[in-house]
Amino acid sequence: MARSSVLGGILIALLVVAAWVFTYPTDTRLGAGITARSLASRPCIVRPSFAARSTVGATEAEQAVRKPIRQVFEGRVVSDNLDKSVVVRVERFVKHPKYHKRVRLSKNYIVHDPDNTAETGDRVKISSIAPVSKRKAFEVKEITRKAIK
Repeated sequence: MARSSVLGGILIALLVVAAWVFTYPTDTRLGAGITARSLASRPCIVRPSFAARSTVGATEAEQAVRKPIRQVFEGRVVSDNLDKSVVVRVERFVKHPKYHKRVRLSKNYIVHDPDNTAETGDRVKISSIAPVSKRKAFEVKEITRKAIK
């Protein structure tokens, strides 16, 4: 009895596989059904975002021309007590997943300010750079609005 139920299970599995193979769309290159060999011969699909950033196969001139991707944020200077650094609060609005109301989220960045020009309350644009220290990976690009004193 147990032997017949095992054989019945194997038979059902074979029928499912056969149905899948014959209902799967045909391979347009070969004009035949999908087989293990045709699946193995298909080229690997590369996501376009990675392909665009890849420098493999690019000449040295093309690599020199490519600009690095920079994050640019605008925020308000919260503290300027540090030497050659300021703390910038960047605020963004996101939609709450349940209540669908806009929620204000903020994050503080320690930003490199080599000339100590930014003061508390200024609106500044910051952009990412190579890390200057453990927590500083942004630099003040411009002061968009000075604080009213």
